Amino acid sequence: MRNLTIMTLGLLICITSCQGNRNQETNTDLIDSISALDSTSVDSTLDEHAADPTLLIRENFNRINEIKNWDRIDSAEIHESTEGGIAKYYTKNSILELIKVRSFGEGGFSYQDFYLKDGKLSFIFEEVYNYNTHIIDPKFDISKTKKVDEVRYYFHGDSLFNLIATDKENEKYLKENKIETEKNMTKLFGTLMQIQANNYNPAGISE
Repeated sequence: MRNLTIMTLGLLICITSCQGNRNQETNTDLIDSISALDSTSVDSTLDEHAADPTLLIRENFNRINEIKNWDRIDSAEIHESTEGGIAKYYTKNSILELIKVRSFGEGGFSYQDFYLKDGKLSFIFEEVYNYNTHIIDPKFDISKTKKVDEVRYYFHGDSLFNLIATDKENEKYLKENKIETEKNMTKLFGTLMQIQANNYNPAGISE
């Protein structure tokens, strides 16, 4: 068990240290993806006379990514996966703009970036990675880790109105189970906000 703990911490350090480069590489792709949604139909439940929600998401996404000097970056340990994770909260002018979540499991890990607008969830960008085998398997090799999916979740009025995934089978599944998909994402977001309200202490919230 002691060896497993050491190896897990090692993975956390290795993965986290690579995050800076990953952010620069994905921003351009994200902007292109969001722009492509201009021609994508959305749920008919949206007010057709309201501002285009996709346009608002893109503008907010660009605005947040242009922030270079954050006033505060707070961290909290979370326990929403088998091997735990880390949430970082980015604040500018006393306003929480972005939450970056890193979750680790026995078979892989994920990145989830939560973009906020007016204190509400606007957009989530998720990346999912799989290890070549279980972390306690002697054949485990971190260098053989592979990205298996990217998912973009679009929210308007507290509701998920569209999503795009690189794994089309997963995209189909998520869309067919839209209610559950929305519930899972908004629940996690709610948990993150509770942790912030608790002075970034996950005790009694995410354990």
